[in-house]
Amino acid sequence: MDPIERKTPAQVIEDASEFAPTIDDDEPTSEELIEMLRERLEDVKAGRTRPAREFLRELRETLAADEDAGQDHRDF
Repeated sequence: MDPIERKTPAQVIEDASEFAPTIDDDEPTSEELIEMLRERLEDVKAGRTRPAREFLRELRETLAADEDAGQDHRDF
C-alpha cells in the first residue's frame, strides 16, 4: 500500500494563491488605494470637495442597496 500523500503547508498556500487573483479582480491593489488617497488629499487641499450631507446620503443608499442584494441571496 502506498502511504497517504499529504500536502505540505507551503503547497496548500501555493495552490490557494492560484485562485486568489480570480477572486479579487475587482478589488484595488494597495498601490491603487494609496494613489486614490493621494488624489483625494490633493482634492481637499484644492477645495474640490462636496458637502458631507451629500456623501452621507450616497453612503446610506449604497449600504441599503447592498443590504437588499444580500437578502436576495438568502432566499435561495
